[in-house]
Amino acid sequence: MPAPRRRSRLVRRLLVVELVTVLLTVLIAAGVSAVSTRTLVEDDEAARMLGLATTLAVAPGVPEAVAARDVARLEPSAEAVRVDADASFVTVMTPDGTRLTHPDRALIGQTYQGTFLPAARGETLVETFPGTLGPSVRAIVPVRAAPGGPVVGMVAVGLLRVDVFSRVLRELGYLALGAVAAIGIGTGLALLAARRVRRDTLGLEPSEITALHRHHEAVLHAIREGLLVLDAADRVVVVNDEAMRLLEVPGPAVGRTLAELGVDPALAARLADPSTVSDESLLVGERLLLVNRTLTDDSWVITLRDRTEVEQVMRALDDARSVAGALRFQAHEHANHLQAVSTLIELGAHDDARELAVRWTRDLADLGADLRERIADPALAALVLDKATDARDRGVDLRITGRTAHTDGTDDLVTVVGNLVDNALDAVLATAGRGVVELALADADDGLTIRVADDGPGLADPAAAFTAGWSTKGTDDGGRQTGKTGPRGLGLALVARVVERRGGTVTTGPGVDGTGTGFVVVLPAVSPSGAAPSGAREPVAHAPHGDHEAGDAQA
Repeated sequence: MPAPRRRSRLVRRLLVVELVTVLLTVLIAAGVSAVSTRTLVEDDEAARMLGLATTLAVAPGVPEAVAARDVARLEPSAEAVRVDADASFVTVMTPDGTRLTHPDRALIGQTYQGTFLPAARGETLVETFPGTLGPSVRAIVPVRAAPGGPVVGMVAVGLLRVDVFSRVLRELGYLALGAVAAIGIGTGLALLAARRVRRDTLGLEPSEITALHRHHEAVLHAIREGLLVLDAADRVVVVNDEAMRLLEVPGPAVGRTLAELGVDPALAARLADPSTVSDESLLVGERLLLVNRTLTDDSWVITLRDRTEVEQVMRALDDARSVAGALRFQAHEHANHLQAVSTLIELGAHDDARELAVRWTRDLADLGADLRERIADPALAALVLDKATDARDRGVDLRITGRTAHTDGTDDLVTVVGNLVDNALDAVLATAGRGVVELALADADDGLTIRVADDGPGLADPAAAFTAGWSTKGTDDGGRQTGKTGPRGLGLALVARVVERRGGTVTTGPGVDGTGTGFVVVLPAVSPSGAAPSGAREPVAHAPHGDHEAGDAQA
């Protein structure tokens, strides 16, 4: 059975708070509106009473009737105004306050109950007064015989407070309907908000959200893989320490784009590419990274794995396998040599046996001495000697020409020459060619020129050979190297990166006798401060090139 759906205390608390807030807000607003409405209604009725009284005081025939104390003429006019205006009373009186008209005829002739002296002096007056009919809002205006003339009487028009309150109640009824509607709308919005909070928090309580966040942070920064999450605008949403280390990004990074963080534009474009990839190889600095990119909702989740050490181990394993094969070949060759020497001794040709043994050991020693004399950099000379031995054992003719006095105290020469020669050896061994690899070294004005050529199948796409993940192990239908891309294949990409960092150039073209592939690398000298000279030259290009200087030392 599915687990019962848990009710969130957080959602309930938020709902209660929102409902109470809505209710209090509506009640306070209704109270303020009620007081305001009462005041407005009273002021409005007072103004209306004043207008009625003023109109009646100047109505045709009224001043004359008041001056003549003609009750018969005044009563119909006063009653008509009272009925039409829905007033409680309309009273016409003399300047001394004696009533000439009143709704209650028994009160005619009696003194007006209220303030009237200001009106007798020619002023208007609005007041609330407890009169004979009850408390009322009333207005009193003077009646003049002519404009600006003496006061001959007064007119009072009033509305009982009971009638005013009934109008206030009518207005408050509309206000109450609005308040109920506001409470209903507020309650609905509160329910929707609570529902949204429940959905956004997955029904979790604050303590659970806090614990989940802590666990998320702990896992994020503990894993050995780099994790990078980009939103739709290519801004960093999540990044862990390993990703910042692998991408060589200074913090903080969240909320900024890769370009703002100083990531190489080409690398940033690859990371922000909208396609989904699995184990794509990228070269960052001289580090090989495997990139996985997946779309989740509206963001990209990118994982980065450092394969540099693994690649180095795999290359070391390949070297070990090559050494093992060479040792087997040498053991077999040594057995043949011993058999030949043994046969010469049995035949009594002792001098010939000694000369044969010396010649076999002298060839390699002479090559080593020659390389040390022509290559000033000890590490580079040792590398070339090792590659020469490896090529001989693998049946490849490695031809070494030229000389160089260049030394720079870095591993760049070993990286460039080693990877280019390894690539050439793999190329010629993958085909049934003559198995020739040429290595030429020459000093240039600003550094060293290196040429490595082979008579292998050639490159189908020379530019792609310098991308991370390209390998010499793939060929097309014509036998040319297509370069399978994947987690392996770092050598030529490292060569291109070293050349770019040093401000040099690398060009590709035909190899030995116009076949195969040739690489020409120009490495500028390192300045005394340890920095390579800057230049605007394109680091990698594909162009035909000619042969470089000779001066053979042949393996």
